[in-house]
Amino acid sequence: MIQAIILDMDGILIDSERHWQLTERSMFAELGIHLSDELLVQTKGLRTEEMVAHWSTRFPHIETDTFALIEQYDQRMVETMKSEVDMMEGARELIGMFREMGLPVALATCSTHEHIDAVMEKHRLGKQFDLLVSAAKEMPGKPHPEVFLRTASALRVDPTRCLVFEDSFFGVVAAKAARMKVVAMPDPSEFDQERFGAADLKIRSLTHFTKETFNKLQEN
Repeated sequence: MIQAIILDMDGILIDSERHWQLTERSMFAELGIHLSDELLVQTKGLRTEEMVAHWSTRFPHIETDTFALIEQYDQRMVETMKSEVDMMEGARELIGMFREMGLPVALATCSTHEHIDAVMEKHRLGKQFDLLVSAAKEMPGKPHPEVFLRTASALRVDPTRCLVFEDSFFGVVAAKAARMKVVAMPDPSEFDQERFGAADLKIRSLTHFTKETFNKLQEN
């Protein structure tokens, strides 16, 4: 029996993935480094510090303060989330459906508390969530399962009774490692990748997830 819902933020609650990548590409272009679409796949789903560390290792000739890069990147994205990032289609309705069913709804993300606050304020979502959890600085990032395990613990729900919505493969791995059921909604360019078969269900849009879909997941 599913007793709690856990949503990822980027790519599930908000349509922000392309903004993260555009900001990442723009910031490193200023340092003389071109990040192609193929390269950007390598850092999708990583925390800011992990992303910066990845490219600093890949391009060791970068002569800049990595801490300053992390701060710059995060601040640019806070401003972007306040002004440009929309909610994913069907996200508000999905949350409403679960709340009508009496299920607690939590957010578990690798984005910072500042990013979360920007999203909650812009879309007036604060009262729609029972819990907001950031893995940006206080715990290992996905694919480590700790963010999901801590979320379940705070909700006082057994991890096996939680249903997670994730867009990234790292997120799917983290949810399964936490022994949770997971619905994957990959980016359209990744939808046909076999690795997402690790999820309990794969959908193209949150609008495709209905009460009937939920009941079928309950039975499995």
